[in-house]
Amino acid sequence: MKICSFCGNKNFNKIITQYTYRRDNDFMLINDVPCECCEYCGEQYFASATLKAIEKEFNAIYLQGKKPKTYISIPVESYAELMTA
Repeated sequence: MKICSFCGNKNFNKIITQYTYRRDNDFMLINDVPCECCEYCGEQYFASATLKAIEKEFNAIYLQGKKPKTYISIPVESYAELMTA
């Protein structure tokens, strides 16, 4: 039986979500990723094959020059600077 490692709950839902992969300062967003989600705390669990496929795609884009489906621009702020403004 599966138990959430964060809250101890035993109930999960299969959902589709967006996954953010980060290595150093390189990011990739992946839409429509299947996972199991804890009904109580929302912690998400991904199959190892899913994560391996995501890492393989990340490497193809960042190391081998594969063109991604699309690019987006994301603003970046420092929390400390927000608090002093």
